[in-house]
Amino acid sequence: PGLGLLLLLAIFIVQAVFLTRDGQSLGKKALNIRIVVYRTGENGGFVPNVLLRVVLNGLLGFITLYLLGGIPLYSVVDALFIFRKDRRCIHDLIAGTVVVNA
Repeated sequence: PGLGLLLLLAIFIVQAVFLTRDGQSLGKKALNIRIVVYRTGENGGFVPNVLLRVVLNGLLGFITLYLLGGIPLYSVVDALFIFRKDRRCIHDLIAGTVVVNA
């Protein structure tokens, strides 16, 4: 269990560095897309890309999952926002970001 937790932490750190530096996780690099600030089109760095999109969004998902007794309502609604005209999900609206072709 300790090694698994250590590997999970290492993956989170690597992903956080890539998101901060390039606006791309490993998956986004593979798909040739990246995260940019909605208003400027520039990489937002650590706060919007990691703290708001990943950490805060994860906490919101976890809290609502707990409060709703295991029903992943927030996560489903967040994902369904992709069908909006601007294709921005709740985590994009919170962080002020959008995903674009790299």
